[in-house]
Amino acid sequence: MRISLGDVSLWFDVSGPSVLPQGDTTVERPVLVAVHGGPGLDHMTVKPALEPLAADLQILYFDLRGHGRSDRSSAESWNMRTWADDLRRLCDALGLGKPVVLGSSFGGDVALTYAALFPDHPGGIILANTTGGHWDDPRGIEAFGRVGGPEAAAVIERVRTYRRDGAAADAEDLQAEFIRVCYPLYSVTPGWAEESRRFQARMIRNPDVAAHYDTHEVLSFDPWSLLGAVRCPVLVLAGEDDPVCPLPVVEELAGQLPADTTRLVRLPGARHTIFRDRPDLTFPAVKTFVAQIGESHHAS
Repeated sequence: MRISLGDVSLWFDVSGPSVLPQGDTTVERPVLVAVHGGPGLDHMTVKPALEPLAADLQILYFDLRGHGRSDRSSAESWNMRTWADDLRRLCDALGLGKPVVLGSSFGGDVALTYAALFPDHPGGIILANTTGGHWDDPRGIEAFGRVGGPEAAAVIERVRTYRRDGAAADAEDLQAEFIRVCYPLYSVTPGWAEESRRFQARMIRNPDVAAHYDTHEVLSFDPWSLLGAVRCPVLVLAGEDDPVCPLPVVEELAGQLPADTTRLVRLPGARHTIFRDRPDLTFPAVKTFVAQIGESHHAS
């Protein structure tokens, strides 16, 4: 399905019904808006991971501007502020008041920016396996070294140099090396290599977005600079062994959010694929958070 926001048309999909029959009446189920990883990827980065939640919630998936099946728009709009505004306008267009938004990895950067730029709009946000934009912290190199050894640390250091300094002659080779060496380290659970191969094959990629964002946008805007504006409840889910988003960095992020409305859940034995590695902890935490937001919304 597609919806026009005026200057851009976004593709979206849902899993799970919004209304269920119950005796002589009906019951509306809560909606969770999922923001995918990237940049340059699509909603398939989150759909396989979050699908079990559709038994209790309706999940709204969409592709960000420039990504997947949504309009590519233009390069000057491939930035965090525009994506955050698109998220707000998408929810308004679909009639979602006080939405609960889950941002995974890069999607967490978008969700955090959205909550900061439009503090009265969200009912709550879930920052899942994300540093909220601090991708270049040197502790990431150390974390990859711990789980993957010197080769993984060296590849990550080269990737970060590329993202910081711009295009490299061997960018395609570097991407292939990253997928070979580092991507298998995203999960600790059996079967990850084959599962990840399948959903990567299904994914619609836009490398132009990734290249533009990495070389033009990522150093010009830091979502952490807006943390003081966030007012809604925040759930932070962090894998204790996540090499992509090291726990100490996530703890610093959570520590700068309002203490009375922020909850950090540390997930032992989980890496970057937290919903795959620790479904026993992540899914109950998400469902409880969404239920609490719904209760507070009805009470007000």
